[in-house]
Amino acid sequence: MLLKVFQRATELLRENRRFALLHLVRVKGSSPGKHGFLLLLTPEGGRVGTIGGGDAERQMIAQAHAALAEGKSRSVSFELTRKPGNLVQSLCGGVNEVFIEVFMEKPFLLLLGGGHVAQALAKLCEHLEYPYVVIDDRPEYSRKESFPGAMACEQSRPAPYLQSGKLPAFSHVIGLGYNAEFDLEGIVAGLKTLAAGVRFGAIASKAKHVRMSEIALERGITPEQWQRVKCPVGINIGAQTPAEIAVSIMAEVIASIEGRESTGWH
Repeated sequence: MLLKVFQRATELLRENRRFALLHLVRVKGSSPGKHGFLLLLTPEGGRVGTIGGGDAERQMIAQAHAALAEGKSRSVSFELTRKPGNLVQSLCGGVNEVFIEVFMEKPFLLLLGGGHVAQALAKLCEHLEYPYVVIDDRPEYSRKESFPGAMACEQSRPAPYLQSGKLPAFSHVIGLGYNAEFDLEGIVAGLKTLAAGVRFGAIASKAKHVRMSEIALERGITPEQWQRVKCPVGINIGAQTPAEIAVSIMAEVIASIEGRESTGWH
């Protein structure tokens, strides 16, 4: 059973999907579950393994769903008795402690453009094990050898790619300044086609941002939609070089991760 749990966990990690792993970390006295039992649970209700069954498992599954919704791990201790008000109702008489470890989806970046900042940002993605895709219509900037860790490098304009369907579950779309029209095309197409929770950003001057805003509204983007676009993207650290700019962007991406105690994505 443990092998099946770890195999499923590996699959979900590779698919960049959220799940919880319930560890029975402490057992005192009589208990149907034994120390080391594991149960894997997905938000959709899929499960592999067991921590002993019965009301204890049912209650811990409910706790795990709450932890998944919150995006934070938690530890739960309970008695296996029928005392009034007990979380678990059981006649076994022992005490259990379950650690519910939540594995969140990692940020998944779509990089608009494959230039110097994109290459620096890609290296950070690879170091952090964040999946990413690069699109650029210039063949010399969409080569897989320049982005060895990318899930894909597409030689394409942004709109056809984003309208192609069956896209990965991107969390961030970043316009990286190769060309204002290229960035804008990708952001406008993304705002129209990607999920509501996706974050958008671009590296740009204030003047460029104002003009991009005007063009976006002309292309049917509402002011409310455009408010989702962070420009300039990245935490203000006085960045100047491509590597420094990449650090500022990645810092803001990390700050936007659900459940993190941070100032978030502004």
